[in-house]
Amino acid sequence: MRITKEKAAQNRARIVAAAARLFREEGLAGVGIDAVAAAAGLTHGAVYSHFDSKEALAAAAVSHALADSMAGWLALTEGLDERAAFERLMKAYVSRLHRDEPGAGCSIALLGGEAQRAGAPLQQAFKQGVEQMLSVVAMSGGKPLSAEQRASAIANVATMVGALVLARATIADRALSDEILKTVRTKLLALA
Repeated sequence: MRITKEKAAQNRARIVAAAARLFREEGLAGVGIDAVAAAAGLTHGAVYSHFDSKEALAAAAVSHALADSMAGWLALTEGLDERAAFERLMKAYVSRLHRDEPGAGCSIALLGGEAQRAGAPLQQAFKQGVEQMLSVVAMSGGKPLSAEQRASAIANVATMVGALVLARATIADRALSDEILKTVRTKLLALA
């Protein structure tokens, strides 16, 4: 039975959304095509009809997740001046809620360590995501950043991502994990 182009596009979107969530929850190595297919309510054949490989699916899933994150960041900061926008963004990112909900969290904090072992498509997805994060954190509106703006954005993004990674890595000691989040929020606010 042939499906319409519209239905095929809907199926592809379901596959990508399911993969984005599962990869963030379980890591790239922890999720197989069958799990993605099941989460999307489709067969593994349906997944392979859209993607040649797991890596191609991972690149699409990471791009999707990062685009969703950036849309959320822009909505969160809309209408705010630069300092207020950074404060709101940083408090949302470096938070217990973000730490505790990896399936809806930042792909870079969860999967970034796997990028260096990945192929070019996945590395490109991460690169584009990082560039988008830098642009949003610098409040550039997509305009080119000055060297100073870019340096500040890199320092802020790296600190925020690092804080989230450390907070998740130390979750067995909730007090330490919470301390990491609180300390980074306090220090970044003092520097803003």
